[in-house]
Amino acid sequence: MATKYKRVADSLMRGIQAGCFQPGDRLPGEYDLSRSFDVSRSTIRQALSSLQHAGLIETWSGAGSFVCYNGARLDDGLGWSRALARHGVQMQARTLRFERIEDVCLAERLALPASTFLALDRVRYTMEEKPISLERSRLPWRPSFASVLKDGLAEGSLRRTLESLDIRPLGGTEAVDLIRLPPDEAAELQQPEGEPFLGTTRIVQDGAGAVIEHVRSLLHPAHFTLHLSFGEPQK
Repeated sequence: MATKYKRVADSLMRGIQAGCFQPGDRLPGEYDLSRSFDVSRSTIRQALSSLQHAGLIETWSGAGSFVCYNGARLDDGLGWSRALARHGVQMQARTLRFERIEDVCLAERLALPASTFLALDRVRYTMEEKPISLERSRLPWRPSFASVLKDGLAEGSLRRTLESLDIRPLGGTEAVDLIRLPPDEAAELQQPEGEPFLGTTRIVQDGAGAVIEHVRSLLHPAHFTLHLSFGEPQK
């Protein structure tokens, strides 16, 4: 006989697979679930943990945001390429720019003492060579970046490169807007000028609050949706 938490998990799984809960929906809180299934909240926690381990749900510890590709949540802690690959989406990226630059305006906006950055611009494509995103990353310059420019990114990943340099992002902020593609971006994304795209601006910081990265992303709205959660998770 299946344990109580397994029966709860199986019931919720069937609901998810049947479309009762859409990508990005929040499940009822532990209290409501415990009443619905007539079990303890500890049993509900076991069931939810089982669903999370199966990759069917994610649990938030507080406020947060995440990007979905065609309805699948992307864990950007993995880096986009690995997050997409986890969902069976094979991507390729083309580097447009990878160099040391000066950007006084950005340094002023970020209240940085120096205006030198490592710049990394990339377009991501589906395997059918259809561009779906354009990302422009700017990282305040560090002496260790000189070797990165010489040797390239570790495994082709900016996140892996930062990890190899012991640069650890802790948190930050993200803003979202809808833009009309200007000529240069439209050309790179193979879209008509003025086409609406989802824009995100993320500022990533370390544990001391220092800026690690400023990244502006343009995302194809036919594939990407930004979901936001706020406040404390429902109990």
